[in-house]
Amino acid sequence: MPVHFQHPAYYVAKPSVLPFVADKYLSLALPIIAYWAVSAWFMFLDAMQFPFFEKYRLHESSEVTKRNRVSASKVATMVVLQQLIQTGFGLFILEDEATSRAQVFDDHEGNVHRLAEKVVRMTASVLGGPRAVRMLTAIGPLFANWLYWWGIPALQLFWAFLVMDAWEYTLHRAFHESRWLYNNFHSHHHRLYVPYAFGALYNHPIEGLLLDSAGAGVAHAASFMTVRQGIVLFTFSTIKTVCDHGGYAFPPWLDPLHLIFPNTAEYHDVHHQMQGLRYNYSQPFFVHFDVLFGTRMSAEKFAKMREVNKRYKESNKTSATDDISPTASATAIDQKAANGTAKRRGQSDRSASALAKEQSDPTVVRDGDDYRAKAGVRI
Repeated sequence: MPVHFQHPAYYVAKPSVLPFVADKYLSLALPIIAYWAVSAWFMFLDAMQFPFFEKYRLHESSEVTKRNRVSASKVATMVVLQQLIQTGFGLFILEDEATSRAQVFDDHEGNVHRLAEKVVRMTASVLGGPRAVRMLTAIGPLFANWLYWWGIPALQLFWAFLVMDAWEYTLHRAFHESRWLYNNFHSHHHRLYVPYAFGALYNHPIEGLLLDSAGAGVAHAASFMTVRQGIVLFTFSTIKTVCDHGGYAFPPWLDPLHLIFPNTAEYHDVHHQMQGLRYNYSQPFFVHFDVLFGTRMSAEKFAKMREVNKRYKESNKTSATDDISPTASATAIDQKAANGTAKRRGQSDRSASALAKEQSDPTVVRDGDDYRAKAGVRI
């Protein structure tokens, strides 16, 4: 098959994409820059409250301070910490500059010719000689070149998405199924009942390393990507994660990613609600693992479930009020006040420094009640 070799427009025949930074460091820095740039856009929308965008907002702005159990300053601090750990991890596992340069200046033309020979053999074995000749003649000399520069990289990217989804679904669900893992690690992320953009990577540092950083590294390695392909993978997955926590359910014509990826901000928001903690573990691209393992909950179905639970609680509350006498009700109120007094006395026996340290540490869930409130577990 005749071959027409041509570099694509995205190919940069230089040691690095940018002259002032090596590709390896760019693959680590650009996702962080993108993280805060996209977060700034969502923060701008939150602050300005344009009527056009407000109609797509998932939660009222007042809910952020009322329902979330961690301050924005602590979230930002922990995100920066995770990004520092992520950078150190990337410096350790990613290829060095010599490998990156070898990938850039590889014998691409020879690779295209060898790929063309493989295509000829495979087509001939499937279709037979005469048919293969007619098909390859019709396809033209550009096919092998397109396959090398566009087809295979697209498949690599798609495979990386699948690997990342598999990694994150498995670990994410494990962090929910294990009470110890949830209590000590994953509950920190769920202090954000109302997710917002720059809280996307708010995690316990160990969870952030295992779930996000290692997941991206495994996907990059499993898809045999080059360093420059890693720039695309790491940056795009970061932007997707921020958008999924942005708090806006934009239609596809405003956010075309919804046409490709069913895992959206509205889908992931279900998981952040108390009644949705056991659903929608998939992230950040597809939802097939939720479908396969029965953990998928659509936003519409979740809204109906919440409405049913609300009516059920209201009916039980009404029945309980009717059954309790005024004397019993007063006794219950007195007992609740006594319990509160005892609890305050117990706290007053502890040093002020111990209480301050306990309340200010963003990586500690203070007690079993705190965990059960977040996990929705009844004992």
